[in-house]
Amino acid sequence: MGWTAPPAAPQCPACKTSVFPAESFMAADRKPFHKKCVKCKTCSKVLTSATLNEHLTQLYCKACYDNIFMPQKPGGDEYGGIVTPEDLKRKEEEERKRLEKAKRAKSERRCPSCDIKTYTEDSVPVSDVFYHKACLKCVECEKGPDADTPMMLGPQDNDDVFADEVLELYCKFCFAKKYKLSALNISESVTIL
Repeated sequence: MGWTAPPAAPQCPACKTSVFPAESFMAADRKPFHKKCVKCKTCSKVLTSATLNEHLTQLYCKACYDNIFMPQKPGGDEYGGIVTPEDLKRKEEEERKRLEKAKRAKSERRCPSCDIKTYTEDSVPVSDVFYHKACLKCVECEKGPDADTPMMLGPQDNDDVFADEVLELYCKFCFAKKYKLSALNISESVTIL
């Protein structure tokens, strides 16, 4: 039986150098880290086995992990799954494009549904935005307007009905269901008060 070299020391996932047993700390998935490397990647807070969260061999404290990978809506009732930085960039880009489209719809008199220019004879104003008659449908029930069913734009924020409008059309019934608000014209109710 000949001599064999001892196995190579495992590498620390944080600093990529060898970790020897005397200086190792078993973190996630039984991977050894240097004791000095067991800190949050985002805020550099020192972590313990009870406070660390791991994602792709990167360590995070609970607060940073939740902020990065599990964003929640203000109510805290929705789990969106793991969100990567690419997902956040994509959402920001979509939001920027949506705002540009809304601005263009108002300034150039374009229909927000089809993004084609509207003219006086084929358009219907809703708030200060013009829609083609054929494009004017509720996003929930897909009904068009009639004498008894006016159309309105929903608010940006469900909790604040006085917030900026979203370019989504609702009939008065779907508006009342979604925003739990009577279908009064809010601007008229404000001037009455």
